[in-house]
Amino acid sequence: MFEKLDFRLLNSSDINLLFNFNSSIENLEFVPRTPFQTINEAEALLAKFLKSMAEQTAIWWVFSEMSTGKEIGYGGLFGIDKDNHKAEIGYGFLKESWGKGFASSAVNFITNYCFSELKLHRLNGLVDPQNKASIRVLEKNGYINEGIMRDYYYARDRYFDMCLLAKIIG
Repeated sequence: MFEKLDFRLLNSSDINLLFNFNSSIENLEFVPRTPFQTINEAEALLAKFLKSMAEQTAIWWVFSEMSTGKEIGYGGLFGIDKDNHKAEIGYGFLKESWGKGFASSAVNFITNYCFSELKLHRLNGLVDPQNKASIRVLEKNGYINEGIMRDYYYARDRYFDMCLLAKIIG
């Protein structure tokens, strides 16, 4: 199921990918985040990601299209809570890569890693309720829609509802 993507751990050289993704309002259509204006914002996000990886509270991967080698997104597990055996999944792709099955490959890979390698019990995914494609991807991978969390995030001068989906193993 991972045949569409190559995965590698995020590292300090990934600043341009983070900036390119997070500075585009098109890429962030369903992400409650204000687009980056400067590379400094991407540097801060990268530092946060690398710190969380060092603390073992997150794992982030870069996704590359297998057929071309082009880096097209990133995602992973964050909020890893080993005491309560849970984490949250997150992923994003450059808009030009939407609708090509890459998200399903990424979710399958990340979900399998969560349960087989980390031995967690629950994996949550928060999705903009208008992002029907991402909801379908999670549901196809065995996630159950647990409902809407109203006004869950605040960004871009407004509140965002989020749909909570979860997969439980064991």
